[in-house]
Amino acid sequence: MNAPHQPEACFRLHTTRLGFAAICLSLTAFAVGCSGRGSSSTTTTPTTPTTPTTNQYATAFKSVSWGTSVTVTYPSSCEMTITTTGKPDYTPNAYYLAPATGTQTVVAHTSQTNTALAVVSYASVIAPALQGSSATLNICPTMATSSTATSGGAIGYLISGTALFNPFEMNGTTPAVADNASYTFTDGAGTSQTAYFLDQCDSHSSGTTWHAHGNPNCVTSQVDTATGPSHIIGIALDGFPIYGGRDVNGALVTVSQLDACNGINSATPEFPSGAYHYVLPLNVTTKYASLNCLSGTVSAMTIANARKLACNMKMMFAMIESKQQETGKDKPKEATPKDATMVMPDGSVMRAASM
Repeated sequence: MNAPHQPEACFRLHTTRLGFAAICLSLTAFAVGCSGRGSSSTTTTPTTPTTPTTNQYATAFKSVSWGTSVTVTYPSSCEMTITTTGKPDYTPNAYYLAPATGTQTVVAHTSQTNTALAVVSYASVIAPALQGSSATLNICPTMATSSTATSGGAIGYLISGTALFNPFEMNGTTPAVADNASYTFTDGAGTSQTAYFLDQCDSHSSGTTWHAHGNPNCVTSQVDTATGPSHIIGIALDGFPIYGGRDVNGALVTVSQLDACNGINSATPEFPSGAYHYVLPLNVTTKYASLNCLSGTVSAMTIANARKLACNMKMMFAMIESKQQETGKDKPKEATPKDATMVMPDGSVMRAASM
């Protein structure tokens, strides 16, 4: 099943930057899911080569339908270059929750890490800061003799053009999908709004790019039916494909079926005879909501450059505050206690008086 080892050139990855001003602007978006988990342990490559031009992974990736917010090219038979806009290809919410700075009004706290949160506008603060990135990845992947731990920044890319991050929140140990919160308020136009720390697609911004920490149903719904098999929804940095949470028969894939990196060797619609791939399981709020490690061969440079999409927390908080003081447009109309709620991981709702 495994394809031949490709030279280091197959693992080039760089992040597009638009100059110092763009970098400063990118820090105005909120930092959510900026995990700091793990350091990498790299890898040697197994043998048993196959012919690159007939590699089953390369063939599968070349048949994937990629979204309008991403451009895909193939520099060689075993290379794929992904260029993204950094923006979600679904309609985001009008407001999100961000870690609060010193002068911002705290409206909620995350349910696990108790992070103080303030309201941030998507249109005026988050969207202008989102930047694209470009990565050239090996699409003839090989299993490594030891896994590589995932950490802050991109660990893969989705067909929507957005990044996949590891499961952890800012402290590097708390799963982001278990650390959510929401706040309901009335905006300046008199419209009721609900801001989330992590939206309905398990996604939010790192300050420079939109990313998911778990199974993003806004992406899986583009290629899967509600109860049918999962199809390829992305590629990890080591070149192995990423799938949603159902097997080839449409049954839910459980965490117990997966290895430590959320990987499994089984049949899929693209690989009816079976192949190794990663799974983002459904309805999981533990550390297995996303990938903790990479099973394939990946260079240390690829990992290091992917981390550049993680956030700079200290600087970002200061820039959020500066942006909001400058525009004065991102503060919602003061909400009354009855308007404020926080949704806990078990689905229960905590009212403002209890926060």
